[in-house]
Amino acid sequence: MKRVVTGIVTAALATAIILYLPPLFFAAVVTLVVLLAAAEYTALVRRIAAAPRFRPALWLALILLALAAGVHAGIVSLPRLAGLDVRFGAATVVLALATVVGLGSRSEARDRIAASALFTFGALWLGLFLIAAIHLHQRDPALLLWPLAVAAAGDIGAYYGGRAFGRRPLASEISPRKTIAGAVSGLAASLGVGLAGFLLWLGPEDFVPGVLLTALLCGGSGQAGDLVASLLKRAAKVKDASRLLPGHGGLLDRLDSVMPATPAMYVLVDLGALGPAVSALQGTGIGVLP
Repeated sequence: MKRVVTGIVTAALATAIILYLPPLFFAAVVTLVVLLAAAEYTALVRRIAAAPRFRPALWLALILLALAAGVHAGIVSLPRLAGLDVRFGAATVVLALATVVGLGSRSEARDRIAASALFTFGALWLGLFLIAAIHLHQRDPALLLWPLAVAAAGDIGAYYGGRAFGRRPLASEISPRKTIAGAVSGLAASLGVGLAGFLLWLGPEDFVPGVLLTALLCGGSGQAGDLVASLLKRAAKVKDASRLLPGHGGLLDRLDSVMPATPAMYVLVDLGALGPAVSALQGTGIGVLP
C-alpha cells in the first residue's frame, strides 16, 4: 500500500510540475531533482571504488549542462556566450572534471580508472536526461510527459507480466527477478500507452507509424536503464539507491527507466519520427498547457 500511495503522489506531483511550471522554473526544479539523484549515484559509486571529491565534481558538471541547455533553448540569456556552442563547451568541462576525479586521487590505478569512467557515465546518464527534459518541456510539456508515461507503463507492465507469465530470466546475473515475458509485457504496455497518449493529445488525423516505433524505443530504453541501475546496485551490494521515497527506494530507483527514455524521445522528435504535427511544435516560451 505504501508503494502505491508513493507512486500516485510522485506521479501527480511530476505531472503538475511538467504541465504548469514555466520553462525557467521547470529547469530549476528538474536540475534540483537531478542533483539529488546524483548524490544517490555518488553513494553507489563510493561503494564500488574510491572516489574522493566525486559528488561536488558531478554536481558542477550537471549544473553546467543545465545552464548550457537553458542558454541553447533561449530560457537563460547570457549575451557574453553568444556565438559559443555552449553544450560543446559544457561537455569539454565535464571531460576535464572526469580527468580530475581520476587523476586527482591517491587511490590505486584501478580505482582511479573506475572513478573516472563512472563519473563520465553518470554525467552522461543524468546530464543527457537533464538536457532532453529541459528542451522537450520548452518545446511543449506534452513532449516530456509522453515518454515519462511510456516508461512508467513499461515498468508496470514488466512487473505484472513477469509475475503472471515469467519463466525464463532476462538477465539473471544482473536482476534475477526480471524475465523475458516481463520485458515483452513491458514493451506491450509502453506501446499501448504511447499510442493512446498520442491519440488523446493530437488526435488520429496526426498519427504516423513512427509513433509506434518511438513508443517501443522509449520503452526499450527504459528497460535498459532499469537494468543499468540494477547492475550498479548489485555492484554496490545494496537493494535501493536510498530510502527517500517510501516503498520505492530513492530517486534513481524511480528515474532509472525515465533517464534513457527521455533523450531517446528528444532525438526521435528531432528526426521527425512523430510526424509533421509534432515537428511543427516550436515552443511558446510559456511552458504551460491550457
